[in-house]
Order: sequence, then structure tokens, then C-alpha cells
Amino acid sequence: MQLRKVLAMVVMVCGLTLLSGAAVVGFGGASIATTPTPDLEIVKAPDPSIPLNTDGAEAVWRDWMAQNGVTQSSFAIGRDGVILHSAAQKRFPDTAYPMASLSKAVTAICLNQLLINSRYSWESTLADLASELATINVTLAPQIADLTLTQIATHTSGLPEILNYGNMLARSANLNSQSTMAKAALMREENLGTRGSYVYSNANYAILGFLIEAMTGQPYGEHCKASIMTPAGATQAAVAGRMAFTAGYGGWSVSVEDYARFAMHWFAPDQPWMASPANYAYDQAVHYGMGTHVYPTSRGTFVSHSGRWTYRDPQKPNIGAMFFVRDDGTTVVINWDGSLDYARYGELHDAVRDAL
Repeated sequence: MQLRKVLAMVVMVCGLTLLSGAAVVGFGGASIATTPTPDLEIVKAPDPSIPLNTDGAEAVWRDWMAQNGVTQSSFAIGRDGVILHSAAQKRFPDTAYPMASLSKAVTAICLNQLLINSRYSWESTLADLASELATINVTLAPQIADLTLTQIATHTSGLPEILNYGNMLARSANLNSQSTMAKAALMREENLGTRGSYVYSNANYAILGFLIEAMTGQPYGEHCKASIMTPAGATQAAVAGRMAFTAGYGGWSVSVEDYARFAMHWFAPDQPWMASPANYAYDQAVHYGMGTHVYPTSRGTFVSHSGRWTYRDPQKPNIGAMFFVRDDGTTVVINWDGSLDYARYGELHDAVRDAL
């Protein structure tokens, strides 16, 4: 069975659609750009019986770095909970670095585990959760109260890429602290637009991270590290560093090896949300759910995401990161320093995928 051909126009903030033929990426930071329409080629699902060519994957990653002037990067491949291969240049694969929008997958899984053990579900509305939000002094704008958690998690909530903060001075065009961004999204009715269409907005995952704090009474990073990262063996992962204030939408600092452990554990083929994505936070029309781009195949589910922080200020991070999990559980995680054009992400993804 072949993966279906997907045509999409996506405008994102520090996110990337990756599947086989092209990439769509948006900026995290002060810069904003629109993106070209990708034509993602049809590819066959990988045969899990064929041994992985990890040396070949490393070789094409190193070639990609040389071609694009990337001097610092780390790379990990794993399957079935085991790191099979890792490598790095001018950094270590077991040292944490900012992962930008790869944080969204952590947030979705963290909230999912809370929902499983609560009276709520992904189809619960914000109004259903009003008593939880009241504990952190949030009164919902009436127009947003009937949004479901699935609409928020799939970027079909109608929230814009850039929020209106009223008289507040936003930190930048599309960045702010998790709590400030979440409150502006939840309490200011002018931020709610047309629902159903895909608009990649950091505000969606700021809301989900903020909700985790409301439901647990704990800081987002503390709770999700204990409940999600530590059980997966990602013991050095933390919401830390210069971008920690972005928390649930971009604040995780994780090594490629630890992020691979997280992804192998929580996006393993036998996890219910991989076996049956439609039963969880997933929108088939936009191929997004659980903090990742989601593509069902004949053998399971392929997920991917990427992240990017782009600043003109040299004192702030300019970084890229990407991961994918094949439907056989093979996981690849890469991060690097430097701000690259959209097409470079797709080239790296395709080269590594084909080499494996």
C-alpha cells in the first residue's frame, strides 16, 4: 500500500511538514514567511524485514551538513527502545539542545495521559474544563468556550498565527511566555477566527501546556518530565535554557538520543494513538494530531515534525530540529545550529529516509 499523495499549503510557526518529497517550514522567532505549496511524492511504506543502513544514513547526514554549511549537529537512530546508532559534529548526541516545536509532541502525549485518567477526553470542550481553568484565574471568552481539545491540538481552532494582546507589548510577532500567550488566546475574543481550516499557531500548544498546569497544579515542565520523559528513559530532558518560557509549544531542551527514547516509547506502533489515530487528537483532513504530522499507512502510522527558532539577534538561538517515526517504529532525530531555508529540511529528510 502506498502513502497517499498529499497537497497542502501550510503556514507555520517553527513547525515542519515532512513526508517523502518536500517540506513546509515556518519560522519561530521574529521573522515570518509564507511557504510554497509542496507536492509530496508517493512512496512505498518501508519493509521492516530489511536491515537498517545506519552507516549510510549517517553518511548522507554528513554530506547534507557539508553542503549547507552546518558545523554543529547531532543525529540518532533507534528502534524498539534501543539507540542503534548516534553521531555528532562539534557536540554530543547525549547532550541536550533546544528542540523548538518538537516540544509539541511532548505536550500532546502529556495531556493525553492526563485525559486517560480523568473524566475528560479529546472531545471535551474548553467549557467542560472551565472549573480547571478557574484555578489559574482564567475566564473564557464566550466565543472560544465550545472549542474542543482536538481542534486545539490539530491547529484547526481558528486561532491565528499572531495573537492580539490588546495593550500588552508582545515579546515578538509570534512568541510570548506560555501563560501570556494562552491567556490572550483564551480570554480575548478577537483572537478567535474561522474554525476547521489548518493554521499552525503556537497559541494552540500554549493553551494545552497551560491546561496541563491547571489540571495538575504543577509546573508544566516538572509534571511532563516526571510523567512522560522519565518513563521513556529520557532522563536528561527538561524545559530549560533560553527558550524555556515557551514551554509546551517550544521550550524543551533534549538530546537527540533522549528525544529518540521519548519518540520510540510514546509513538511505538502498538500505542493506541498510533494504531487508531482517529480515536485521539487527529484531523484526517489536515494530517495533524498529537503534536505531529500524521500519515496512516497499510501497516500502521508514520509521524513526523520539525522545529526552528530563527532570530536576527545573534544572542538568541538559531536552530533546527526534526524527527520522524516510521510505521515499523524506526525513529530518527536530528538537530543542528543555524537557520536554513525550507527546502533544506526536505532534502535532509529524504536523504536519510532513502539511505535507511
